Amino acid sequence: MKKYFRTISLLLAGVLLLASCGAAGSMAPAAEMEMADAEAPAAKAEEAYSEAPARESQAAPAAETKKAPAQESQAAPAERSQSAPSTSRPPAVQPPQQTAGATTFKDYPRATFVNTVRDAVATFSLDTDRTSYHLALNWARAQYRVEPDSVRAEEWINAFNYDYAFPLRDDSFAISTDVFRHPLDSGLHLARIAFQAADLAYDDTPLNVTLVLDASGSMREGNRVAIAREAAESIRRSLRAQDRIAVVHFTTRVLSEYTVYHSDPDDSTVRWSIDRLAPHGSTNVQAGLDLGVQLADRIRRERPDAYNYIILMSDGVANVDATDPFSILESADDRDDTNPLRLITIGVGIENYNDYLLEQLAQHGNGWYRYLSTVEQARATFSRENWLALSIPFADQTRAQVTWDPDMVSVWRIVGYENRATSDESFTEARKEFAEIPAGAATTVFFELQLTDAGRRDTARLGEVEIRWVTPATGESNRQHATLLSTSDAMESARGEAFLRFGSIVALAADRYSNLDFSESPVDRDLKILLDELWSLDRQLGDLTSYKDFSFLLDYLTQTAQTERPDSGYSR
Repeated sequence: MKKYFRTISLLLAGVLLLASCGAAGSMAPAAEMEMADAEAPAAKAEEAYSEAPARESQAAPAAETKKAPAQESQAAPAERSQSAPSTSRPPAVQPPQQTAGATTFKDYPRATFVNTVRDAVATFSLDTDRTSYHLALNWARAQYRVEPDSVRAEEWINAFNYDYAFPLRDDSFAISTDVFRHPLDSGLHLARIAFQAADLAYDDTPLNVTLVLDASGSMREGNRVAIAREAAESIRRSLRAQDRIAVVHFTTRVLSEYTVYHSDPDDSTVRWSIDRLAPHGSTNVQAGLDLGVQLADRIRRERPDAYNYIILMSDGVANVDATDPFSILESADDRDDTNPLRLITIGVGIENYNDYLLEQLAQHGNGWYRYLSTVEQARATFSRENWLALSIPFADQTRAQVTWDPDMVSVWRIVGYENRATSDESFTEARKEFAEIPAGAATTVFFELQLTDAGRRDTARLGEVEIRWVTPATGESNRQHATLLSTSDAMESARGEAFLRFGSIVALAADRYSNLDFSESPVDRDLKILLDELWSLDRQLGDLTSYKDFSFLLDYLTQTAQTERPDSGYSR
């Protein structure tokens, strides 16, 4: 049975570090490792990832494009790798040199294949978080082992911009579907379903922002304080004259001397408080959020027409008062669903980091979760353009339901979304833990399918997809439908096909690696096939920073899986 929590002790990390002393090259101390990628071109990377879609290059709406049959959409894996050889190979990466200590993740049970006759329905909250991917990339750059427990496939998938078409109306989603051959198993197909939110070009709704800053001793490690301070200052600079901002510092208690009530963003006391962020004592997240919610609720009543955000910046290592996310949220409960307080969590750090706390606070706090590894990334993520886009909610309580036709699909399996899955009965309910989707954001989900003979026919109707959400400004409930056909729009263009294949590689690589510690089949074999498939896309996608980053990461994971392959028990 899988463990639900895995906390890696500092003692084990120390033993592993000593054991590897004889390896070639010296290992940098942890503080230096956290800054290993500080010189990466963060602004350029943001352009390639999903935070800033390239609007001018969007394809025509899916409804206006002729679909290609699934049977002709993609060559078999072996044939494709021969016909489209990679034009270049990046230098080989080194396998992990050490393990990050005292990191906490939740090991969600991996989704299994479902017989469609027994259960034809998948219901899940949409997801736009991408922290799991950026954590892994940061660890790989610092030559730490990427913990399989930390990999949430949906967050890897949604870290990238796939150049989807925007909807024709600004009050709906553009739903696109593609079905194509599975790159790892010739007996299976993959289905990609994409939900692209409308891009609301400008929304002058004022913002109420409450910064809750972790000033505990653990923030002393590496450059955590510098990252948090830069993110807070970037948010302040991005706000407009009609917006208001407050600041809370917490350690063992709230540091009241640095508390600033909601003020104009250019108020000197706001800048002064942010500049004073420094590490002190223990970590009482509950105390910081309690005050943050009180301040946010007060300004909400004073300015009822504003959007309200509480932004927690922390390494998540709560060790005073309530330390689990649900107890903390119960203490800082927000009961006003008509104009909710949206909790955003920003994680910093490599070792001594609690991903589970930060991820669950955001998921159940009606917000989203991001991870920052450098000062430059903090500045780019919260630039005025990015922050204003992220702070405009397009949909609240967003969830989807996919119903497969048993005559067309014999078995199905969702890739990732293990902690976003919910009961089919809850689909009609608007719950706070269902996702908030920012304007212009896209969510992608992949399914592995075994089709029947009928399902493999051209333009076969494989099933239906429905999405439901609440309009934030009005509270109005909405629903939208689409039909799943055994065809692919994306295959009509070289760029579209490249993004489709790229997304499938990301999804399957994350899914397979997340099961590294429990898989009975050789994970490294699957990762190597996916790596070769990825390199074959170099001509189409090699100019993107996101492609280069993922190529490095997948190569790194492949090396990890090869070094950790279980012993067969036979002599050499």
